[in-house]
Amino acid sequence: MIRERSYRWDDPSQLIAAMGREESHLGWMQGMIEGRLPAPALGSTLELRPIEASLETMTFAMPLREWMLNPAGVIHGGVLATLLDSAMTLAVIARLDRSKIATTTTLTTHFVRPLLADGSEVRARAEVLYVGRTHATALAELTDAKGRLIAHGDAAFAIIPMSFESP
Repeated sequence: MIRERSYRWDDPSQLIAAMGREESHLGWMQGMIEGRLPAPALGSTLELRPIEASLETMTFAMPLREWMLNPAGVIHGGVLATLLDSAMTLAVIARLDRSKIATTTTLTTHFVRPLLADGSEVRARAEVLYVGRTHATALAELTDAKGRLIAHGDAAFAIIPMSFESP
């Protein structure tokens, strides 16, 4: 049986412009949580939902869907690694000056148990370990709807200049 999936996303240029209007990266993230600012296209693709944004932590939720399954019938590790990476990246970006952004240079993920596509939600909670002038590090844990550890990871980031043009 063939299945079909469709979804919508906001124009990425609107997101960049919104980032330029906010007073801080943290403000932009809180705007996404409140629904007044658009989410990145990848967030729409994976149905990532930011649920907590502070200078201490960043938390995302994601539903487990059938299209995320690998050939073994469990959620693909790449999808879960993307969730962890997204949470860690934005946790770092929340701490940066508006003129900078972070990009992942190294990502390590440790999978503890498999997940099924049962429609429940997983959560990735990230914390920043270090932010310097050109480099940052973070860690994250992924838990299932029952609060069990599913995966954990850490990442390193390059901090680079980035301008966000405001219309």
